[in-house]
Amino acid sequence: MASHHLSMEKRTFAHDDPEVCGLEPPRGGKWYACHLSHKYLEFRQPELESVAATKGCNVQDVLWRLPPSTDPMMMPIWYVSLPSDDIARQVVSRTMLTKGLYELWGEGSTWEELEASIQAYPEHLKLPWCRKDLSFKVHVDSYGRRIDIKEQVEYVERLGFIPFQGKVDLKQPQVKFWLMVIDVHESHGLGDTSMVPYRLYFGRQIAEYGHQVVAQYSLKTRPYIGPTSMDTEMAFIMCNQAKVDRGSFVFDPYVGTGSITVAAAHHGAQVMGTDIDMRVVKLGKKGPQGQTLDVYVNFDHYGIRNCLAGLIRGDMHRHPFRDGLKEVFHAIVGDPPYGVRAGGRKSAYRDIQIRDPSTHIPGTAPYSLGECLRDLLDFAARMLAIGGRLVLFIPATPETYIEEEIPRHPTLKLIYNSEQILTTRYSRRLITYEKLHAYDAAAAARHHEANPDPTMAIDRIHDIVYDSYERDENGQVIYPEGALNAKKFRGKKI
Repeated sequence: MASHHLSMEKRTFAHDDPEVCGLEPPRGGKWYACHLSHKYLEFRQPELESVAATKGCNVQDVLWRLPPSTDPMMMPIWYVSLPSDDIARQVVSRTMLTKGLYELWGEGSTWEELEASIQAYPEHLKLPWCRKDLSFKVHVDSYGRRIDIKEQVEYVERLGFIPFQGKVDLKQPQVKFWLMVIDVHESHGLGDTSMVPYRLYFGRQIAEYGHQVVAQYSLKTRPYIGPTSMDTEMAFIMCNQAKVDRGSFVFDPYVGTGSITVAAAHHGAQVMGTDIDMRVVKLGKKGPQGQTLDVYVNFDHYGIRNCLAGLIRGDMHRHPFRDGLKEVFHAIVGDPPYGVRAGGRKSAYRDIQIRDPSTHIPGTAPYSLGECLRDLLDFAARMLAIGGRLVLFIPATPETYIEEEIPRHPTLKLIYNSEQILTTRYSRRLITYEKLHAYDAAAAARHHEANPDPTMAIDRIHDIVYDSYERDENGQVIYPEGALNAKKFRGKKI
């Protein structure tokens, strides 16, 4: 798929370098088996790299090795290098799409290969964790099919060649070992099963996903939501890719019901948002008991009201910040209105006399996605701190998407482009930019002069999504170019 090209080619891989593929990665780091969730496939590596960056890692030091598969994106186990076990734990404690990181002792396509691989792993790295004074547990994990308890016990018994000396403690072991069995017999929505070969992995657990933020911030229990409220997990993924951390100042230019700002505030950031809809910013809506529900109620509900710096009625076409203000925000994260459920609007001048400012509602006009993104990128180029990130969604369809149409700006570098398939008609792409240097007004003016028309093919998104497909004279559906070749998966999380 097109987005694989950008997100994978720009990443640092070590699979072609024999020296790097040894036990010791470069720059004094360490290789880990990385267990990834099978959802939001193209978001997984960018999220881990971004979280590692918030923990002080240089992204260039986060190397990847591809798993043995003709389509690595379908594999749950990748190999990643990180500076230390402590950094690995910090990364997994925050990511949404990394299930665990493990010190890999061996792997193979058969049990015989697995045993030989474990036997070849250096004794001085194994024996300290097999001591008599250390209790342990072997957790059997699987991908592709469910393994019952009886079979799990059989698998653990096949590891009898490992010199375990400590006592087994299934509840509070001092050392946790991990056996992963990849055995995909049926598709179960995973795509072509031939791309996921049978594979066995064994290692020592370094870090495991254990936080409950998705349940804690579930939209089902949130007081104030709307039809365009961002999914909780995706809001946290967006903030992770924006490198939001404690002390960050984060801005959402399309704040709506505040889903993204809530996720940012959870990490200790100060947040601010704007929205063109006065009803969202100021009035909210009435709850079942007649109480007022608004963004402030959401922040009170989670005990993070002190993180909300403020909400402003405004938009990026005529933003409310004074001229000359620069490098204010560490991250700008938002979901622009692109016309599938909510069309874009911008502030518009009306030549009328304002008799009562307290009741006056400013005029608005239609706002195409192309114009909206041009305004947003120029705003981000000016208002982001150097090294800060802009993270936003844009829609895409098989017949209109071309990578060259993604907006650019001379101050911003496009670093990630990850696709989330929604339907066979359209998807959306999470685009991540990073500010390279100080804003140059002259360079920005030259860029806009060279690209005067911001119109994008995807500005037709509403017609593409809701219009029926054309049919030929025989009544057969005429699919747009690329629609039939698009990958289809169960659910909307791929």
